[in-house]
Amino acid sequence: MSRVSIVVLNYNYARFVGLAIESALRQTHGDVEVIVVDNGSTDASPEVIRTYESRVRLVRQPVNIGQGQGYNLGFEAATGEWIVWLDADDLLDDDCIATCLSLADERTAKVQFPMRHINGEGASMGTVTPSVRHFGDVRPIIRRFGHYAGPPGSGNLYRRSAVAPYFPVCPTEWPICTDTVPFVTAPFHGDVVDTQRPLGSYRLHRKAASNAPGYRGNFSLSMASEVSLNYGARDKTLAMLREKSGIDVPGPFLTLPSHVRHRIISWRWAPQAHPFPKDSATQLWRLMRDSLRACPGYSALDRTLMLGWASAVLFLPAPLAHRVMEVQHATPFWELLTHKARRQTA
Repeated sequence: MSRVSIVVLNYNYARFVGLAIESALRQTHGDVEVIVVDNGSTDASPEVIRTYESRVRLVRQPVNIGQGQGYNLGFEAATGEWIVWLDADDLLDDDCIATCLSLADERTAKVQFPMRHINGEGASMGTVTPSVRHFGDVRPIIRRFGHYAGPPGSGNLYRRSAVAPYFPVCPTEWPICTDTVPFVTAPFHGDVVDTQRPLGSYRLHRKAASNAPGYRGNFSLSMASEVSLNYGARDKTLAMLREKSGIDVPGPFLTLPSHVRHRIISWRWAPQAHPFPKDSATQLWRLMRDSLRACPGYSALDRTLMLGWASAVLFLPAPLAHRVMEVQHATPFWELLTHKARRQTA
């Protein structure tokens, strides 16, 4: 039986960390170790974690020096053949690990699963992330886009050997976005398997970045910062892939439709801070069009709706454009409308 390491990554999430630990401890798979990395929390997290000290292994970093060090400490402590880095505000279903391993074979580098959106109180928000996922041999997609579509960090179970060449990362270079490293590198060491059903919960509890409408996530900086960090994390990871494994993915790249959406929001919501000064409404619309044409997993209906959304956000007067941004992700409308037509295959 394969051992699995669940690394719970915590920083000042006293409100949530106990629930994340309990979800890890409830796994039905017979050989799971739970490691809690507390990255210098200054709230009540240590007291909460201490109540589980007989059932988990605690690794505590005295001062928070960024997400990268949390990933490093968890990887160093893990003894499993498989590893998942579970953010302390997220949850795993009881059968998550058992289901993932039942789908893996010797060619599998990663098993991924969609996650339900829940709010700060744990109530369902009626939607699932992400709506499009790539799986199988996703290397051609990475070579085209520098990335591929998949779940947030907590929704990925990695074979340790597939990500080992890239750890430890340099903490000063990876204060954030460290989940990009295993996400992008693992597919070059095996296949990506998708469970086709949600096996965890992704908690949305922070105010959207700079109050930007249309953004759903726990990123706390500006939309411009998120867009910059996303491109930067991609480029640093591909440089690491080349340095550590001799695998060159040179580009130039298209941008995934979901990332084009964030770029559009950044440009329209706060143009003065937007990190791509040459962007224009017409250029961004063309970028979305070209991305949707080339990216697998989008039905004709998906492409029509997303191009319509881009047109409205880019060309309508600002108040109407902001309302369009809010509607797409403020309700389950988008997913309900496209669910039957969407193809979640590579």
